[in-house]
Amino acid sequence: MKNTENKKNNKLQRAVLLRTIIPELIMCAVILITVILCTRSALEEEVYRSLESVAASVATAYDTMYPGDYELVGDKKVVSLYKGDKELTGDHAYLDRVRIASGMNVTLFYKDARILTTLKDDKGERYVGSGVHTTVISTMTGTENPEPLHYKMEIESGKYYYACYVPLFNSDGSFVGMVGTAITAAEVRRKEDLAVAPTLLIVAAGLLAASVISRKYTNNIVSAIEGMHSFLAKMVAGRLSNEMPQEILKREDEIGAMGQSIIHMQNAVRILVECDPLTTLYNRRCGDAKMKAVQKKALESGEPFCIAIGDIDFFKKVNDTYGHDAGDLVLKHVASELKNLMAGRGHAVRWGGEEFLLIFEDMRLIPVAASIETFLDKIKAARIKYGSQDIRVTMTMGLVEGKADRSMEEMIKEADEKLYYGKQNGRNQLVVTPGEPEPSYRLLLVEEMDMNRSDMVITFSDDLINSQNLMELFTDNALKGIEKGEDFVAENTKSEEEENDE
Repeated sequence: MKNTENKKNNKLQRAVLLRTIIPELIMCAVILITVILCTRSALEEEVYRSLESVAASVATAYDTMYPGDYELVGDKKVVSLYKGDKELTGDHAYLDRVRIASGMNVTLFYKDARILTTLKDDKGERYVGSGVHTTVISTMTGTENPEPLHYKMEIESGKYYYACYVPLFNSDGSFVGMVGTAITAAEVRRKEDLAVAPTLLIVAAGLLAASVISRKYTNNIVSAIEGMHSFLAKMVAGRLSNEMPQEILKREDEIGAMGQSIIHMQNAVRILVECDPLTTLYNRRCGDAKMKAVQKKALESGEPFCIAIGDIDFFKKVNDTYGHDAGDLVLKHVASELKNLMAGRGHAVRWGGEEFLLIFEDMRLIPVAASIETFLDKIKAARIKYGSQDIRVTMTMGLVEGKADRSMEEMIKEADEKLYYGKQNGRNQLVVTPGEPEPSYRLLLVEEMDMNRSDMVITFSDDLINSQNLMELFTDNALKGIEKGEDFVAENTKSEEEENDE
């Protein structure tokens, strides 16, 4: 089951990540391609300008160093190229210096033949005497005023070059040859890579940062969705008191709003499922679950608990006399007082009609009985306003001390029998021991006592409890204090004069 949920969660995570990272990848790819193309175009233009500048500089240098026209001298077998009085054939020194300084290969052509060149084969032999590509010479000779030409072509076998050819003219304006400059395409690519590398690193870093942020944000979203899914799954399983993770509720985005809405839905569902719609007390179905939970806790930890069943006396007469709206008002008033009674003590349940079940957690019989007696007096003294009339009611209750080894059905039946006994014997009372006089259990300050102090003050409102019941009042901690010889004081609220009268 967990593996299936993990697969679903991973599928959601992958889907969200793909939908966030893929657009980023596409955007980065577009940026990178655009940068590469623009860089290549700009770099090629720069390379051609540099090639043309070097070629023009060489042509100018020859005119400056050796005034005069270019002339080919010799027979068909042996020819020499002169520039004015200077024989250029075999004199590669100047071009070699240019090659070293510029990083470009330089060639001096007479017509279409290489006379001087820095290009060499694998054996170190210069490509002297070889011809230029036919496209170049045909373009040069086919134009009245030839301009420098730019090409990307294969000059050596398997090697491609970016090349520039600048035409050479004699004094009469006739075309006599060219100065060619070239740089390998591989070298240009290397320069492109160096130019693009910073951009590539920036794009890669940006993509990595965006991916990390996207992943973190996606994980955050997926985690929140998983938290809400788990919350809803527990609700479906009937655990309506589970809590929404705080990190979801603290979010200030739509997911946080969804979490708040789910909490509102949980409360609404819990009221519908667990609570009685009129009184908003727990309903019988939920009461059963609460009792089982309390008994299980008592079985595991030995924690004491008590169960009481109460009924509104002569409730049918209220309905018959004042109407069902008045009866509903009485039920709401009693329910409100029961909530106050059970706050911090346990759970109040509308068991059916005008009958209520009270589940006291971590409390012994005597303090519970005292609390119920005070509650019954409060109900008796209340005047419930219905229009211009005051409605007064009383209640009867049966109380049982819980036993972890007894079934809930048995304890509820016993409490119900005590309730029935109270109904048959005067109503408006708490029944703990049927057939025997009930002592007064009220302890006005029982909740304020510090059981860890040795100077405990216990105040009784009227009738004194006998010594046996008094001992039952104390918890184990208090009894330990007594066993150690610690003093305690029990005060009677009756005046000294009243005591003398007795």
